[in-house]
Amino acid sequence: MKSLFMALLLMAGSFTGFAQSQAEMNKQAAQEYKDVDKKMNTVYQLILKDYAANKTFINNFKDAQRLWVQLRDAQLKAMYPESAKSYGSVFPMCKANYLAELTNQRLDAIKVWINDTPQGDVCTGSINVKQ
Repeated sequence: MKSLFMALLLMAGSFTGFAQSQAEMNKQAAQEYKDVDKKMNTVYQLILKDYAANKTFINNFKDAQRLWVQLRDAQLKAMYPESAKSYGSVFPMCKANYLAELTNQRLDAIKVWINDTPQGDVCTGSINVKQ
């Protein structure tokens, strides 16, 4: 009986090692958003460099990115229209998760300018038009 109690006590102690406080979850979500935002900015800068000779594309691409930032911010306001306090302590995590989701979508959208396109695809527009 004593060994059963000790085994249960050890098991219970090991489960608490997986628990995170809300502050830790908020911090982790913020870091994940920061990481994906950094990745998107790296890809964005690479595209600007690779397509530097195509001035029309660069101007339009910069405009699109500025407008995307406005759209991202507007979507965030639509998702969470009330003050941060009204959503409680989970708000920083929820906000960071939503921003990471939107940023991942944008990252996927702009990666086409650095990835190869299927041969014979006739609807690639400015992709691979670097001059």
